[in-house]
Amino acid sequence: MKKFWFIPMILVLILIGCTQKQNGTLDTSELEKEEVRGNATEEQLKSIPIQYHAPTLKAGLEALPFELKVPEDLPFDAEPLKMTIEDFKHDGKELVVNLESVSKKRDDSIILIITAHNFKVEFGEGPGEEVKLADGTAADYIRGSLVFEKDGIIYSVGYSNPNISAEQQKEETIDIANQLL
Repeated sequence: MKKFWFIPMILVLILIGCTQKQNGTLDTSELEKEEVRGNATEEQLKSIPIQYHAPTLKAGLEALPFELKVPEDLPFDAEPLKMTIEDFKHDGKELVVNLESVSKKRDDSIILIITAHNFKVEFGEGPGEEVKLADGTAADYIRGSLVFEKDGIIYSVGYSNPNISAEQQKEETIDIANQLL
């Protein structure tokens, strides 16, 4: 009988985790907050997004109030993806997630940056070339970047690989985006 006291504790912890996802706020308990440097006033600090670093990709994904898939099959020999999260309103609700990787071979100059916004943003450039992703989602391809919206999340996939043709870079960018669906 004494061995079963931990079952209610586990259920409470699971419920707390589920509540965090359901109420749509970022769980910062496992994230590392970046301190703002400089001489900003309190009022100015309110307009600067709070930036968090995820110690691991798994911890970052679990902290988000929405589901986010990450690409697992990159078209180059990549360093592990690093994640940062920006909290724009300081309430854990309007977030920008940044995933970044570079080539393990420093001479290759290959860069991948994926951003995901859970609120409306405008990208400065006009519409690019429209492409369809694997599930039929419409995307705009603009000079090495692909922008699309899926399930209320706006994604931008920026990929630069100077070692391949522009057409191959476009194809690989679309392949990376398809892994986010």
